[in-house]
Order: sequence, then C-alpha cells, then structure tokens
Amino acid sequence: LRAVAQAALLCVLACGPRFAAAQAVLPDVSVTGTAIARPEVASTLPLTVLTRADIERSGARSTTELLQGLPFAQGGVPLSTVVGTETHGYSGVSLHDLGDAYTLILLNGQRLAPFAGQSPSGAFSGVDVGHIPLAMIERIEVLRDGASALYGADALGGVVNLITRREDDGNEATVGFSSPRGGAREWRLSAYKGIGNLAETGQNLSLSVQATHRSALRGADRSFANRSVRTVQQGGQAYRYIDDPVSFAALYAAPGNFYGFLNPALLAQGACPAGQTWDQVSACLSNLSAQIDLVPEEDQHSLMASYTREVAPGQRWAADLLLSRHRVRARTAPMPAVLTVNAGSPLYAAYPDTLGLYEAYAPGFALYRFDALGRRLTDDTRTLGDLGLRLEGRHAGWSWQSGLKASVHHVDSRVGGSIGQAAAQSLVDSGVLDPFAATPSAAALAAIQQARYDGAWVNSLSRLYAWQGQASRAVATLPGGELRWALGLEARHESLGFSPSAYAQGLGGDLAADAASPVVGNQASRRVLAAFSEWTAPLSQALELGAAVRADHDSRVGSALTGKTQVRWQLQPSLLARASLGTGFRAPTLNQLSAPSQGSAFASATCTEALQAQAQALGLSPCTLGDTVTLARLQGGNPELKPERSVQGSIGLRLEPLPGHSLGLDLWAVHIRDRIGVPSATTVLADPSAVPGAWTTADDGSGPALALNGRPQNLGRLMSTGIDVDASVRRGARIGLLESRLLLSTLLREDARAYAGGPWFSAIGNGEQGGATLKWRASWRNTLVRGAWSHTLTTRYQSGYLDQAVSLERLDANGAPTGTYDNVRIKVPGQVLWDWQSSWQISRAVQITASVVNVADTKPPLSLSQGGAYQGTSTGFDQRYFDARGRILQLEARLSF
Repeated sequence: LRAVAQAALLCVLACGPRFAAAQAVLPDVSVTGTAIARPEVASTLPLTVLTRADIERSGARSTTELLQGLPFAQGGVPLSTVVGTETHGYSGVSLHDLGDAYTLILLNGQRLAPFAGQSPSGAFSGVDVGHIPLAMIERIEVLRDGASALYGADALGGVVNLITRREDDGNEATVGFSSPRGGAREWRLSAYKGIGNLAETGQNLSLSVQATHRSALRGADRSFANRSVRTVQQGGQAYRYIDDPVSFAALYAAPGNFYGFLNPALLAQGACPAGQTWDQVSACLSNLSAQIDLVPEEDQHSLMASYTREVAPGQRWAADLLLSRHRVRARTAPMPAVLTVNAGSPLYAAYPDTLGLYEAYAPGFALYRFDALGRRLTDDTRTLGDLGLRLEGRHAGWSWQSGLKASVHHVDSRVGGSIGQAAAQSLVDSGVLDPFAATPSAAALAAIQQARYDGAWVNSLSRLYAWQGQASRAVATLPGGELRWALGLEARHESLGFSPSAYAQGLGGDLAADAASPVVGNQASRRVLAAFSEWTAPLSQALELGAAVRADHDSRVGSALTGKTQVRWQLQPSLLARASLGTGFRAPTLNQLSAPSQGSAFASATCTEALQAQAQALGLSPCTLGDTVTLARLQGGNPELKPERSVQGSIGLRLEPLPGHSLGLDLWAVHIRDRIGVPSATTVLADPSAVPGAWTTADDGSGPALALNGRPQNLGRLMSTGIDVDASVRRGARIGLLESRLLLSTLLREDARAYAGGPWFSAIGNGEQGGATLKWRASWRNTLVRGAWSHTLTTRYQSGYLDQAVSLERLDANGAPTGTYDNVRIKVPGQVLWDWQSSWQISRAVQITASVVNVADTKPPLSLSQGGAYQGTSTGFDQRYFDARGRILQLEARLSF
C-alpha cells in the first residue's frame, strides 16, 4: 500500500494538474514552513520572527545564547556541558524539550552539515549553532510546528531558519566587552561591509567578519559551586553531600567484597594532606568543585561572504560562503585512577596489616588523583565550511528556485594532563608511586611527568552535499482567490568519519588510554532522495485550506511518506483561527545505525538475585550476593533501529485589534512512536529484568562479564502538549515610542516510556530521571524609544522542579556523620531575572550600548543532581537550567560609515 501511495504521489508531482492558469506574479514574500510565497502566509503558521532590532535588544551576545533563551526553546545542549563531558563544544537548540535532534536548523533556507563529534548513542547529532555569528544574522524565523512534509527528517519538532545580512550597501564596525565577576570576560569584534545595491546596480556583495574571545570561569569563583562537600538541610534534618566518590586518596580491599575506606597518610599523621578535607571518618576528600570550569575558555573566528546578482529580469543568483572556527578549552579536576595494590608488591609490604591490607583480601585498591599533572584539559577545535548557491526566478507563470549546498564540519579534539591506565598502574607496581603519601617523592613526580600524555584524542568529519529545486504557481481561480500549487525535488548525500588517535584506541602501550575501553573509529554514509508537493486553496475570503505531502527514500532505513493539512479561518478582520494536522519522521543518525561496539563509563551496583539471574541467562557465572559489582556499559550502533514516526497538530488564534497590537496563541501536540534512545543505568538497575535487551557481555580483562547494553533502541512513545504565546504592542506616547513583547511557553503534558513496554513517566517539574522539563518559561521585553535614546527592560522567568533523588548521610546535632543514609529530593525553586539595556545614538555614525544582564545578581539555586542528559560536572547547581556567570556588565560601540 505504501509503495502504491508513493508511486501515485510521484506521478502527481511529475505530471501536475492541467489548468489554464493566468500569468500571476508571485509576491516576493517567502517564509519558513511553506514553499508557496504570499503576503498573508506569516499569519497562517505558528511562526516567531526575530528581527535585527529584536536581536540587538535581547542582550544575547551569541546565537546559542539567543536561541536557547527563547521560552519555547527548551532541552538544548549548552556549551558548558563540554566541561567533563565529551561533547567537543557542541551547542544545540531544541524546541518544546523534544530534543535538538528533532529541530532542523537552516541557514538561508538550506541545510547545514550535522555535528561531526556526535556520540555513538546519537547524542549531539544536530547542527552546531555556535558556528553562526550573531553579528551576521539579519532575521531568525522559528517555526514551532512539525514540518517533515516539507523538509523531511529532523523537522519533526520544528524549524529554525537563520537568515544572514545581505543587500545592504552600508558599512559598520562593532567592538563589545562583557564582564561578569571573577571570569568569563568576553571581547567581541565584528565588521560588516556592503558593496552595491541590488535595485540600482543589479548586484550586491556583503562581507562580514567576527572574532570573539572569552576567558574561563572556575568553580572556585562562585560560592554556590566551589565545594565538593557541603551540608544540606532538608525537612529539619542536616545531611552531608559528597559530590565525587573518587575524590580522595584512600584504599579499599577485596575486589568482590567492599571492605571500607582507609587513608594511611591520615592515620599516620593525624591530618589530611594540604588541600584535602577530612571526611570525619577515615578518608581525605579533595575539593574538586573548585577546580572545575563552570564556563570554558572560548575563541571564535568567522568570515561570511554573500553575493547576489540580477542575471536577468526576474532572475536572481545568490551565493553564501561561511567559514567558522570555534575553539573551546575546558578544564576539570586532575586525572583520577583506580590503582591495584597487589600482594607482594613493594607498596603492599610497606603498610602494616592494621591498615586493612590482609592477604585474605588481596589485592587492594587505591583511589588516586594525579594532582602533579594539574587540571585535565580538553581542547576542541571545530570548523565549519559552508557554501550555498541559489538561483531563483519566474517563467511562464512559475516562480522557481534551485539550490546547491556543500557543507563540511570538522572536529579536532585533543587532551592534556592525561595518563593512561597502564602507565599509572606501572608506577604503583614498581614502587615508584605511593598513592597514600602526603606528597609524591621527587622520583614519583619525575615518573608521572614522563608518563604524561598531551596530544590528539579524536578527529571527526561530517559532510553534506545537497541539491534542491522547487517551483510554484497559481493554477486556478477560486472564490477566495488563487489556487496555488508547489512541487519540489531534493537529493543529498551525508557522510560521517570518526578517527581516534592511537592513545584513544589503547594502542600506545603504557602511554595508551585504558585499553579495556578503547575508542573505535567509524565511517558511514547515506543518500536521501525526496519529492514533495504543497497546495493552498482559498475556498472563500474567510476560509482557506492547505495540504502538503512528501516522499523520502533513505538508503539506510528505507522510505517514508509524510503529509500535512491545515486550515485558516478569518473569523473577523482582526481575528484569525488556524489549525494543522500532520505526520513526521526522523531517521536514526549514522552513528546510531553503524557505530562499532565500544566500552564506556563503568557503573557500580550491589549484587542481587536479579543480577545473578541476568548473568545466568547469558551463560555467565553469577556474582556473590551482597558484593559490589562493577559493570561496563557497552555502546555502539544498532542497525535494526526503526525510524521514529510522529503525528502532530496545532490550533491557534491570532488577534490584531489595533495597528501595532497582536496576540498569537497556539495549542500544540506531538505524539512520537518508536522514539530512539538508551535506557538509563538507573532505570535498568531499578528492575534488571524489566527492560528488554538491557544486558549483554563485555570482556573485563579476565573474560566475558555482565555489562549494560548502551546501544540505542526504540524505546516506545512520547506524548507532549503545550501552549505558546507571542504577544506584542507598539504605540506612540508622550514620552516616546513604546514597544512591548511577551513570549511564553507552558508544557501541559509530557509523558514518555523509559523503555519499550515500560510505565509512563512525566518529566514536567520532575527530575527523577536526571533531567526535568520546566513547566513555564517566559520572556517579557519592554522598550522605550525617545529621540536618540532607547531603554529596554527584559524580565525572564522559569519555573522550578523537584530534583533527582540523592543518597545523603545524616548528620547528628553536632554535625558529625551518623552512618545512616536517606534518599533526599530537594525542591529547586523557579527563577526571575531582570536585564537592562540603554542605547544612545550619538550621531548617525556612532552608537553606544550599555547593558546589565541579571541586574540583581541572582544566584542559581541548589541542585544535587549528578546525572541525566547533557549534565556536566559542575556541582551545587545545574548548568543546564542556570547561568553561573551572575551579573554581567556589557558595553558595545558601533561605528557606521
């Protein structure tokens, strides 16, 4: 049936209807979400448009900051996630908390290459919006509705179209400076030059350059994030919170039987080494939080050239070239290691039995931080080369356009202050390094530096080559106006290459990274062919119907047919109602389908009868009840993945009671089937037998062992519903021109299954699974323009949520630990922030803008969450929802000539 439907669709597209149409001239108005241009289309779609004035008054100084700050953009990947997480500096945008992979990012209406450093699970697979300089953007169009019927895969949740500056013969230079307290200071330089005017000379060349540098902000510079150990009050009870269990020099014995933590240096000297804190029992804790970057160091350099030429009456040729280089250097605490203390080794014999090193428990294990190496560094350089060519015109009643795209994204990732597991272990085996000594010996320091690794980690490359052509025309006259028809074809080729260094692959001997969990390379590609058609039929002056249908064929996962219908009803001249219903799909990423199997982070669990049963089902020897079991998590692709399918719809009203006054209200709903993801370790360990396919085997160095299956799978369904509001007022008054705009988004429902066949779960206001969906987000901007001055006050609000449960140790009345633990969930409150901006147009050539972001210097509230999607290593607050920078003073000067 599907093949018949697709064949019929392609026949319609190829043959087209045969009407004796009039030679109508298509107006020069085209927006995101439709292939048919017409004056009133903006009111037909749930579309939010940000003009250059909106961008300048937002206070944002990067495209990522601007887009992620929109109330309906929730669930994206912040740049700060790179600290402690292998994101390579990626920053993505997500609409309605569906995920960045469901939001299609366009540059001047054309696709960009996906991020090259995406993970085997498919995370970080969208477009890296950090490459698009904000100074080069003229307008942003955000379609808050599924658009697979026009754009194909990845547009399931919506579309963001970034439209760059062009057709302007002006010249300007801008310098800006941002200064938070203690770090994250930023310099910005940009210049724009326009040559020629399209209307007068028939051609235009626009050149833009931008350079940005931002320093790092460390945890030590913020009181809410500078402690790994803190006291937490909850319900009248005091608890102790310790962020990182591998943060101290200690020892435990018996690999299968947790014996206890001991610190020989503490016992011998009665005090912890310098820079460490006694845990009031037997361990010395390092304050890792103070050493972590809350905001990484960042440099960006971009060049964009846009050329437009009128090649014939009604025909125009355009070219856009973007070259962008973005470097992010993130630093975390020194390298950790779990070192084996073997019986008979010099170190084992050096300590008496009273410290717990008994033959019956051999070998023992030492938890150690290589402070001598300094803070670990990840140095990621991302480059984007993007060339787009477009030709558009009119002929015989048709308005047509054709485009070519070549887009290449490259990631070069390096590490510093690292040491391989084999090299670290050899230092202990030889007796050179005593991990329990208060300070390393001179010989140990020299040996550590000799084993140090600073160099390449991985290289990855993503390519996209595409062609698209489309045409539209009026084909008949109906009572309400012209029946319009559009059709189009698209072909694209995508490829992804991932090349780890010898160190990352574990091939460098003692200097290699952990050979038990090597990073594995990958090469994959796909081809996509598509055809689409769109109709609009004005049945009367008040009622219009529309429809679109698209057929896609993906060489990896097969074919998909999507469609969309919509209706627009002009109830009154000032009141319009609109509704849409459509289907969508998202194909698995190349990594999700083909990434080779490889190990990842380890998880610890207590051996239970359920774990024993899983081991026996896989033909493995069961663990011993009560023992602490170390589980590997095996990642890789899954060629059996099915594409995600969706049904989405919206109902909206647009009211324009007076000129300059408008209110847009949209109720939207999305239902996704066969959602792709990886069940969390917490979910699997809570009921080891419930999650289908959750277990596999991995070689732990001594043979096959029980491991978590981290390969992506089709988890089941997700249903999400919400309301978006876009209201604005613009009117003159005695004191000047007043402008006000309110953007608001609320989530009414978000239910998903954590695994196929599992129970429903809602993350709205609930961080139980490691990440919460904020029920409310809003931004209210008010501007007064008076003469050469403009003043803007922006109020930003987001609601709170219930944090993830964390096991905390009770403290007695004297603040001493009791050995009793409770699962504690704290309430993370909502937040209101105010931003102020004043701009003075000194002359036609000079403009000065001063602003204060977060005027009240409101601090992020306490959060204890230690897991979840896109969670970095910051402690005491959650960087996914709150900004660590606090109050930011900004100054910008612009010279126009």
